[in-house]
Amino acid sequence: MSQSVTILQLFRQNRNFTKLYLARVISLFGDWFHFLAIIALLRDLGQVDASDVGWLLIFKTLPSLLMTPLAGVAADRYSRRGIMLATDLLRCVVVLSIFLILIYPSVAFLYALVILQTALGSFFDPARQAILPDIVLPEELTTANAVGAATWSVMLTVGAALGGLFTAYFGWQAALAVDALSYIVSFVFLLKVYEPPWDKAPENSTSSRTARWLSFLGITDMIYGLRYVGGRPRILSLILCKFAWCLAGGITLVLTILGEQVYPIFGQAMLGVALFYAARGLGTCFGPILGRWWTDSDPKAMERSIFLAYSCGGVFYCLLPLAPNAAVAALCVVLAHLGGSTVWVFSTIRLQQLVPSQVRGRVFAAEQGLFTAMLALSTWLYGMLIDVKPISLSWIVACLGFSLFLPALLWLLRGSLLGWAGAVADEEARLDPIPPLNKKN
Repeated sequence: MSQSVTILQLFRQNRNFTKLYLARVISLFGDWFHFLAIIALLRDLGQVDASDVGWLLIFKTLPSLLMTPLAGVAADRYSRRGIMLATDLLRCVVVLSIFLILIYPSVAFLYALVILQTALGSFFDPARQAILPDIVLPEELTTANAVGAATWSVMLTVGAALGGLFTAYFGWQAALAVDALSYIVSFVFLLKVYEPPWDKAPENSTSSRTARWLSFLGITDMIYGLRYVGGRPRILSLILCKFAWCLAGGITLVLTILGEQVYPIFGQAMLGVALFYAARGLGTCFGPILGRWWTDSDPKAMERSIFLAYSCGGVFYCLLPLAPNAAVAALCVVLAHLGGSTVWVFSTIRLQQLVPSQVRGRVFAAEQGLFTAMLALSTWLYGMLIDVKPISLSWIVACLGFSLFLPALLWLLRGSLLGWAGAVADEEARLDPIPPLNKKN
């Protein structure tokens, strides 16, 4: 591979990426305002149990499981920039609709809007992941993903910290207004992004009425994507990386409860939550930067580092219950997510390097659907454990840590069976896609 460029070089020489990057920055900033505002709104509506936050997290993730197959098909059939523009506008409308709670104070109505916003957002990320390799050069790809992951983390840190302060002192209404405005600003930046031509998924032609309907609904393309992934174990194992990290997906709920009940700051529960979200953000910010320095963007080193990343997360989440105060606990969270972000970024980079453009949307949608399902299941399980209290909160946190040692060992086994990245292995994984179903010769 070519030597990767620096972050400064990337922004200087690729203005198209810069516009896409700025759109995402603004949207992410609003998202963290939104999340803390919804927690505060739930508390105002009398929903005070851990399971209430757990259901919120599930409703913010589970719709993706149902929508990502369609999102992947759409990202491979239609303009990826157009998909992102449409989802920004529609999500802005949904966020503004939450203000109807002032007239109709219903928890069910709030959850319905959260589900709708999540379902719309499911179309955004596969499109963004799929378009990125088309607007950056090969030597820019690692840097673009590293800076993207670091920015997600900075927005988590800054957005959670400012969102906690803003929501605590100005209320959830003002925080939601900031979120709605962020979608509009993101839309404006996306309007300036140029989408290069790319090989769209081939249309299927057949005389069968049933087959035409299956093609129209995207089911044929979904099957095509599944067959593509199923025949390439190296790509399948990379798709499962985030799924495996989400065995500990209940950590967002656990950090929320720790901030509210164990470590409130100046008597403000939202500030305690913001502390741990910010610590998580710091870890995910520096993880990709340190990982890029450690591996020098070498594919083989990136794949090997995924084992260390799982192990890092497991060790420091096991140590978290032993922390004597909020500062040490926050440090454990930072160090654990050095590993989490490394798993996230390196698996993404390797998929972008290996998967051809015409099937890329479906591959990333499949990945998103899998890790979303595990995230929802993990959140539900840990929410139930916190409310039922069969074990202490400290042991629940330790269980999160121990769960990450399983994928660490499985990743070592994967390396011994498939080998690590290399010219021959990459070429085998990058074979031309299988012929589409029902396509006439």
